[in-house]
Amino acid sequence: MISRFGRGDPCSQLSLAKEAHAYWHEHGLGRFDHILLLPGNDTALNGRIRCAFEAKLCGRTGAVVEGDAARSLVALYSLYAFTDKIIIGSFDLPYGRKLGNLLYCGAADEEDLINDVILGGLDGAGSQV
Repeated sequence: MISRFGRGDPCSQLSLAKEAHAYWHEHGLGRFDHILLLPGNDTALNGRIRCAFEAKLCGRTGAVVEGDAARSLVALYSLYAFTDKIIIGSFDLPYGRKLGNLLYCGAADEEDLINDVILGGLDGAGSQV
């Protein structure tokens, strides 16, 4: 098994997905326009992503989920993209995401990755045509 949240035991992934499904419904996350998942342990980075998320909501409703609950929701979303409301605030999750490589090699800075890549979908989201 590579990691609890990467490629690994399908039974473990299914267990996490079941936990996430229950969490989603218990907390009524479907009622929000956008749900930011912060699965990482870097509290400073999570804080910067959260602040940028809140600034970009522009009157829309949003929820922030952190820690184990966020990691479980990432596992569920990795199995099945059940909504378009989820934003994953991570440079390396879900498994295979390589945004950290762009940061570490100097191809992009953290602010650009947060605002343009992770939260880029919030720009103009929810606008009526």
